[in-house]
Amino acid sequence: MSDEMLFCPLYSGSSGNSILISYKDTSIIVDAGVSFKKLAEALEKIGFNKKINAILLSHDHYDHVKCAGVYFRKLNVPIITNYKTWESIKNSLGKVDESYVKLIDTGTSFSVGSIGIDTFSIPHDASDPMGFCFYFKDKKVSICTDVGHVNDSVARMIDFSDIILLESNHDVEMLMFGPYPYYLKQRIKSDKGHLSNEQAAQMILRLNLARTRRIYLGHLSEENNHPDVALLTVSSILEQHGVFESYHLSLEIANRYSPSLCSLL
Repeated sequence: MSDEMLFCPLYSGSSGNSILISYKDTSIIVDAGVSFKKLAEALEKIGFNKKINAILLSHDHYDHVKCAGVYFRKLNVPIITNYKTWESIKNSLGKVDESYVKLIDTGTSFSVGSIGIDTFSIPHDASDPMGFCFYFKDKKVSICTDVGHVNDSVARMIDFSDIILLESNHDVEMLMFGPYPYYLKQRIKSDKGHLSNEQAAQMILRLNLARTRRIYLGHLSEENNHPDVALLTVSSILEQHGVFESYHLSLEIANRYSPSLCSLL
């Protein structure tokens, strides 16, 4: 049994989200926004063949939960989420044995096998959206996407992480001059919408990065962002503040349609 933690964003974006985190005998899929076939293909592509132990859902938006019922029936493992998310989605998932559903309050801590988990509230226009911090040995991995604005409470939760998946959804100019209708642009820009590239950089600047080895920029808009734009914008701001001189960390893009570079700790 490997003593290394494996973290891999399998798919990230409005077309579907799914993330793998695995340590020792415990493996968790975070969010179920792509088909089970795509999930299986991604796991095969990264050479992962261990048993999945739980499905963890962050919030009730379609691109995060649409295949949760299928995952449950294929994997026969518990679904873990909060009460409001479950109430919002349970009638759309097909047949799910609710005795396998573990409901939690946002802000509580629990564990799945060898992995400890903290949950925290994030500002987004969903029923009760959550971010996650995962703990094993002395390591910490944080997932924080679908975030409307930069705030201290979220920054405190993801501080001192070894690995972070952080939203970097849109370039402001691309959004404002892009094809979306006005109401949707306003929703994305709102305090309960999505972080821009600049806001992602500002969030990173709030963090103590002494332990941080890698930051994934995730949930990029296909219409209002581009991987090269996100990387350039965020890295330029961090460079202006001496981040890369002070800390040994890398920036990576969490891919929309294929597994991203996996991290081992």
